[in-house]
Amino acid sequence: MTTKPASSIPFAITELVKIVSTGGGRGISLTTQPRGTLGAKGKPFEIFAKNMFAGSLGALSSHVDAAWQKTFSWLGSDNAPPDFMIWNGDAVEVKVHGSTTQIQLNSSPPKRSLKATDTRIEQACRECEIWVEKDFVYFIGLANAEYVEAVWLIDGRCIAANASVYDVLFDRLKETVKELGGEPGNEIGRLNKVDPLKATSLRVRGMWLLDHPAKVFKDFFVKPQDKVFVLNSLVSATKWNEYSKEAIKDLEALSVHGLSIKHIELPDSGGSDEPMRAVHISWEVSVA
Repeated sequence: MTTKPASSIPFAITELVKIVSTGGGRGISLTTQPRGTLGAKGKPFEIFAKNMFAGSLGALSSHVDAAWQKTFSWLGSDNAPPDFMIWNGDAVEVKVHGSTTQIQLNSSPPKRSLKATDTRIEQACRECEIWVEKDFVYFIGLANAEYVEAVWLIDGRCIAANASVYDVLFDRLKETVKELGGEPGNEIGRLNKVDPLKATSLRVRGMWLLDHPAKVFKDFFVKPQDKVFVLNSLVSATKWNEYSKEAIKDLEALSVHGLSIKHIELPDSGGSDEPMRAVHISWEVSVA
């Protein structure tokens, strides 16, 4: 029997819409985002993302720790993905920008899922709960110093290729470095003594970039607007069908606040010639 996750994309969106709909900038403020002792050192937008999944956007600071402990098995680290993991649920990577330009993924390629065998994650992350593989979710924001302007919540299966696509390219580059006389390393490799004085080395590492979802899915995503908070979420039909009926019912009830849920088809990022069935959730509200 599969244990029900402590949180999910439908739960997080429901939490956000209910809080933001009350007006006054509640929920999307970064300057007044409630944080307990567990999140005291986190960056404001990451705190926002965690509160959204923990159901603590509108909570008192004294209640945040309990909400986080109930929701998250891993709270992230400064140097390795993911930024947090939900008990028996998704692994989430948080990215925030002041525009919709390419997203820096650093040394980790795009992911459809996160495996416990991934060499890029920390040992403590592997051991925080009993797990083998988790769905990977991108939590991407457009924000200024005071509040969140837009959120894109993307199921990794909708935007990332199979891991082998990236692994093959990475391995080929490592082989090329070796053919040039270099030595392998944890990254792509290193070329030593490349000049006449043999004083210079070249460190070769992968720095992955991903086009912003606002560009990739521009044909149907709601575009950011001045003085309007905009939400776009994209979930594969496979993942959508795993959510509880209760969670989906709660989400559908938000149509009274203007929330839209559309079943669509999009090109399969996994490489199949057949389109991928997915669900696009969108919402916009004035914050003027």
